Amino acid sequence: MSGGPEKPRHIDERITQVDLLEAFGSPVDDLAELRTFVGSRMQRPAWPLPDAPDGVMEAAAPLLEGVDVTGKGLGRSQLYGFHYLGWLKPGVDAWLLTGDENYLRAFERHLDEWVEQRDSVIGEWPGLDVIWYSLGTWARCRNLLPTLEVLTPSSLSDRAWGRLLATLVGGARWAYHEHDVFRHGNWQLVCATELLHISAVLPSLVESAAWASRARQRIQEHLMLDVYPDGGHYERSPGYHGMVLSALQTAARIDSAVAAHPRFAAMHTWFRELVSSGGWVPHLQDSGIVWPAAMLERGASVPDKPLPLATVLPESGYTILRSDELRAVINHGPHIEHELESHSHRAVLDLVLDGWGEPLLWEAGGPPSYDDPGYLTWYQSGRGHNTVLVDDRELSTDRQVSVDPLIDNGRVAVFSGRHHGNGLEQARTIAMVREEPAYVVVTDRASGPHTFRAMWHALHPWQQVGPLAYAAGPLLLAEVGDPARTIASTTEGTARRPVVESQTAEYGPLYSLTLERASGDFTTVLVPHADDVVVTRMDDCLRVTIGTTTDLLTPSTWTRSVNGKLSWATGWRVRELPSLVRATDDIDVTVEGTRYHLACSGRCGLWVRASGELRLNGIAIDAAIEDGWAHLTLPYAGAWTVDGGMAHG
Repeated sequence: MSGGPEKPRHIDERITQVDLLEAFGSPVDDLAELRTFVGSRMQRPAWPLPDAPDGVMEAAAPLLEGVDVTGKGLGRSQLYGFHYLGWLKPGVDAWLLTGDENYLRAFERHLDEWVEQRDSVIGEWPGLDVIWYSLGTWARCRNLLPTLEVLTPSSLSDRAWGRLLATLVGGARWAYHEHDVFRHGNWQLVCATELLHISAVLPSLVESAAWASRARQRIQEHLMLDVYPDGGHYERSPGYHGMVLSALQTAARIDSAVAAHPRFAAMHTWFRELVSSGGWVPHLQDSGIVWPAAMLERGASVPDKPLPLATVLPESGYTILRSDELRAVINHGPHIEHELESHSHRAVLDLVLDGWGEPLLWEAGGPPSYDDPGYLTWYQSGRGHNTVLVDDRELSTDRQVSVDPLIDNGRVAVFSGRHHGNGLEQARTIAMVREEPAYVVVTDRASGPHTFRAMWHALHPWQQVGPLAYAAGPLLLAEVGDPARTIASTTEGTARRPVVESQTAEYGPLYSLTLERASGDFTTVLVPHADDVVVTRMDDCLRVTIGTTTDLLTPSTWTRSVNGKLSWATGWRVRELPSLVRATDDIDVTVEGTRYHLACSGRCGLWVRASGELRLNGIAIDAAIEDGWAHLTLPYAGAWTVDGGMAHG
């Protein structure tokens, strides 16, 4: 056994003390001649070094002063990331931008120091070497391979050039031996893409052909086994999805089989499905906030199809409901293992809500570092999500989630699911009405002698505006319960906040509203950008009045009136819309003026309010009318339209 997340240690002098002349088949006699030989045969990287990014001078400044190349004192996880050597690259960028050789000398000095001291660095993860492990070899190649192209003809010393090249070759050798069989997760996949990359850039290496063959095999296996049919990456995290997709885009520039793979295209579509109106993808499952525009532009050869009003990503476990401006992303996916520790958060059937280019309901998201003291107790915890907690438990990894087929008739979309992750059944329904005023109603159900806490999070402080009614910036939250049996409280946490203008994210306050009671039943109305909202309840009927619009909701119907006149009514899996429709079997139905849109699962008798000629799918029919009700038959399963009903007002 290795005692760690990777194979037993296989680090030797072929990796740490690379004989570069031998690695290239000894075509010349010394390092200087080898540098000329390599330079004449090197291929361009898939992504050549871009122009210096904004802030590069600030990033390069510490190199002039001196950096502790061991990363001492950075913390358990950050220490590993330090040795990706991303901090070295700004020295090359600054030199290219200014021509100042001091930056090149600083790069050389620190690379020399790193090579000489790296073997002394010991990590805290058992069985995981700080330098020679999957993410380390991948990230160093990703950071340094593009610099090799510009540094080979530069004034960088032969010694430093050789050490740079040897670091890349040693990492590729380690990766080749590490990844000899398929293994789930982002580590192996990204590592394989850079193994393919270095073999393409340095084809004169004796081992290049073997590296490329193994890399192609692993990549194809991951596209089949590590990318879901819906396009999501195995770990369900937008951040890691982006990391993997970016790596695959590198591979696709080298290997046409990657570019042509349907899962490669599906990964781009997955991102498009999750992008908000502000351009970001929410920071779900240990993710940072992702701005995928540049990545999607790199994948411009992938067809960009119009997005539907609702999307179910069944394997990834996300459902997205959309109106013109409002959007909900609902998480109902599994807990996923990881090479080191899971990135799956301890929440399910939770949601985030955004609209008009800003978050409305938000969550804690991913941490600044996995060494953050609040990583498990806030960022991963159910406390940092829009969900219902039970007795302060943390959700188990076995969530036992089941989701009903999505109901969507265009005007209203309804998601329903249940889980047993807290030791009892908890059910949640999330309904969105799309026509303005558009809003969301969340219904939670659970029973038993427990303490239930409904958690709601926003980027603005919660202000109480009525009994169990709270405003957070543009969002109004109204909970339809008994104030006397509910304990309400507010607290403050931390989360990334998207900055649309700069397409960045900054950590700031996340404001939490907790509604606590002994019952697990909550009905929560979430209305953005609306004044004059009144929410009341009678038995199973919820009445929501927003200005001149009044909606009546039951568990299976939604009726909207404007200025006291019926605008439309809809029902799903019902046998009746009161005063409008009756059926002999369950139907889905929407009534708009004198038109009825219906769907049935088999032959079905139907009564509709009518006063004249009726047409079924455009065909005039002879229907018996009695007391204002017309009787007809839907002859078989399918979607139907009945015209000629009685106008309702």
